Amino acid sequence: FGSSREAIVNPAIGACPRHSVAAAPEGLRAMIHVFNGCREICALPGRACTACGECCRQINCQPIQECCSALGQGCSRFTEKPLSSFVVIAWLMSGFEIYQCALALDPKVTDRCRFVADGASVGLENWLYVQIGFSVMNIIFALWFQHQVWEAILNISRSGASLARNNPHHIDKTVVQSAFKHVFLHDLGVLFYFFILLASFGWSWKGSTWIHQSSSGCDPDGVEGYAYWMGFLFFWVAFFFSLFWYSCSCCAGSVTLKDPLPAYGPAPPGAP
Repeated sequence: FGSSREAIVNPAIGACPRHSVAAAPEGLRAMIHVFNGCREICALPGRACTACGECCRQINCQPIQECCSALGQGCSRFTEKPLSSFVVIAWLMSGFEIYQCALALDPKVTDRCRFVADGASVGLENWLYVQIGFSVMNIIFALWFQHQVWEAILNISRSGASLARNNPHHIDKTVVQSAFKHVFLHDLGVLFYFFILLASFGWSWKGSTWIHQSSSGCDPDGVEGYAYWMGFLFFWVAFFFSLFWYSCSCCAGSVTLKDPLPAYGPAPPGAP
């Protein structure tokens, strides 16, 4: 997990061998369409804000036009960056888990659901608070991880390496995957979160055990059940997302930007 300058500046390091999407197994070829579909869905709010701004321009409403245009541009640039679909999925899943935990904290639930055996010293309420803490960590990490991968891509650009052939709006998929691999393998924050994710899975498993062991009214199909199921589900979503991105460049995919790269972050040396 030490830093490696060469791993950042050389997009060929750690990348999959160059091959077309058509050469990949059928299951992996389908994944790029899944990720692209998620990205297009996530881009809809930004497009709606842009359309709203254009409508306001037609009726000469300058302040609202500028506000909607800025929101649309910010949302569009977010969805154009790598891992935007993972960020949205993490936020939706973790937000839903927090919501279920909040419902389970209702006194009517905590009074009827009493943990037994080794769970008696923890209790449903304390278990739920820890679940909420893990969910918040998932939300923070997803956005942070996207930022780190984007910074790695910008570092490749600053080094003078070519991101794509004669197209300032395009970043080759091997560059995207190389940046992902560098952050995944060398960033200590990823190592820290790896242990957090394992702890989250273990805590969800213990919660499911305590809920099923309880004979005082815990409902595995109720809100307390959703609280541990979402913890399980997010672990596997993060695992397979990382596996596909790391193993196959066709899943990472190339990135097509609406604006030239310098508009998305600090410009590389020599850029206008």
